[in-house]
Amino acid sequence: MTLHGVRASHDWLDIRMKVIGYEPIASDHLWRQSCIKLGDAIFTVIRHFQLNPPSILEITDINLRRLQESLSLQQQHRQSRLAGSASTANSSVSSSQSHSIPTMETVHSVSDQSVETMDDEVDALIPPVPTSFTVIENMPLSELKALLNDEYAMDNMIERISEVARLKELKQSIEKANLDAAEENLSRETELAVLQTELDSLMKESLIKVNKYRELDGKRNTLTRPPDVQETIRELNHAKKEAYQESEEMAEDWVESGGEGMSDFVKKFMEIRFQYHTRAAKAERLGMTM
Repeated sequence: MTLHGVRASHDWLDIRMKVIGYEPIASDHLWRQSCIKLGDAIFTVIRHFQLNPPSILEITDINLRRLQESLSLQQQHRQSRLAGSASTANSSVSSSQSHSIPTMETVHSVSDQSVETMDDEVDALIPPVPTSFTVIENMPLSELKALLNDEYAMDNMIERISEVARLKELKQSIEKANLDAAEENLSRETELAVLQTELDSLMKESLIKVNKYRELDGKRNTLTRPPDVQETIRELNHAKKEAYQESEEMAEDWVESGGEGMSDFVKKFMEIRFQYHTRAAKAERLGMTM
């Protein structure tokens, strides 16, 4: 949950305007354990900011800035009508209020939105170096010399400069945000270690399965690969010769045995001869395709 549209300073806000002071939304783990409805959480945060307003450093949203300026102008006109001759004084007052705290109805609390702050955005938060120091310019020469010789007084004067105070607030906000982020990371160290162990185990299992897949895929390619034509022709010719030799031997054996059982002999002889001619025909047709 972040505060949108302004750059402010508050104990519940870090440098990115992320709400860090409300414990139930400090982490995903605490949020799940809280069992609080989202609307109730937003109401609690808004209520806290209403009772303990943040210090608005800058209004970053253009529409919100225009609305604030419009409200300031309306207030100026109202004071001008009431005060009459005191309009000049009232104008200066309303001008100083142009950077007052905007109403909570115009400040949007954005839930479940991660805000990434780049280096240039962080640099934009640093106040510019003043071009002049009115306190020093209006200081008598004697006091200025005394200030230069008194290191403690010089430090006190520097501490009272608004830009220095803003820098300290920015520094503290950055330190707190870094500390909170570090503590959140450390709180998940054990969980991260367990997940890393599970990931390593899954990676090893996946590598074993991938290697097994490649082995089986290689066997599949070998079994389904179209046979080599020349090798097939050689095998057919070899099988053809075997069938021819078998039929010839069968005929010789039948003749030597006295030629009995002619019908059985003819049937078996024709089957073997059919295989012979079939293999010869296949070998010839494959040879014609080359």
